[in-house]
Amino acid sequence: MADFVFDLYRLNVLDDETLLDFMGKPIRSDKEIREVLQVAAHADFDVTRENPTSRHKWSVRDYVEFEIEGEALGDHVGLTLARSILEKEGRIVTDEGIELGMSEAEPPLASTIQLLFNLRRHLVAVEYNSALMVSDTWLDVLHEVFASASTKLEFRSAVKLMPKPNKEEILDAFRSFRRLTRLRVQLLLPNPELSRYTRKLFEELRDGSIREYLADMRNPQGLSQDEERLPYASAAMAAAGYKEGDVVLEGVRPGSNQKQIVRTGEKPIRGKVADLKEFIRGMGSVARTKETQTAVKAILQEIDRIAEPPDSKSK
Repeated sequence: MADFVFDLYRLNVLDDETLLDFMGKPIRSDKEIREVLQVAAHADFDVTRENPTSRHKWSVRDYVEFEIEGEALGDHVGLTLARSILEKEGRIVTDEGIELGMSEAEPPLASTIQLLFNLRRHLVAVEYNSALMVSDTWLDVLHEVFASASTKLEFRSAVKLMPKPNKEEILDAFRSFRRLTRLRVQLLLPNPELSRYTRKLFEELRDGSIREYLADMRNPQGLSQDEERLPYASAAMAAAGYKEGDVVLEGVRPGSNQKQIVRTGEKPIRGKVADLKEFIRGMGSVARTKETQTAVKAILQEIDRIAEPPDSKSK
């Protein structure tokens, strides 16, 4: 059996600022997120994409709620994202010879990505498939499908996955400046896991009814890099995955008098569970077996290993 390799994403909910209150309700609960995920797994929301040499259909299927002993049903949800090849240009053998043409398959062959949603922590394990993840098309399509499902349910919020970076990647970059003159990050505030560094910032934003916060802090003399201050709290919240886009850090590092710019936090942290991949592909049909529970628990444990939950003192 092959290893199950996955990238980790943070599940975020963004409200559509262009819609008024009467145009839909916001998503605010895990139950509502589950409704979007379940409805998304329907053929009505399939997306077709074309390029000069091929035509593909993207589909979300196999919604399943895993039964994990000791945890509520619905805490852990599975989906499959599939890309089917409808047409592909290439060399075709005919009775007369070999010529360039478009080949069609019926039914079309598909490549898949498995997704495991941990709704207790709002983290998503996304199976790494190099053939489908050569670009961000898979993620754009997934967001398009989720948006269509939200509209169908009359929500005015979007369910999105943002890369959950290695926590130390952002914080190490933050600490690497002897004089940090700029920090730019767009923070997102739904259901965060709070550490002692982020709790105060979150509470201030929550009390101000702020769900998105674009921070662009500058000081030629240097921003405070103290762990109890706003710049560090913003970097720590971004490191937890509650952000959109990258984190921009600017300043002077040790051993240099030249200003440097660092962009970080764009790539998700990667996990791996041995001997699971082939079994994972059939989990939807055996969601309630002990073998599936064992597989899901192994993935959840790997998620907790690479993205350690806030310690009990900070909750």
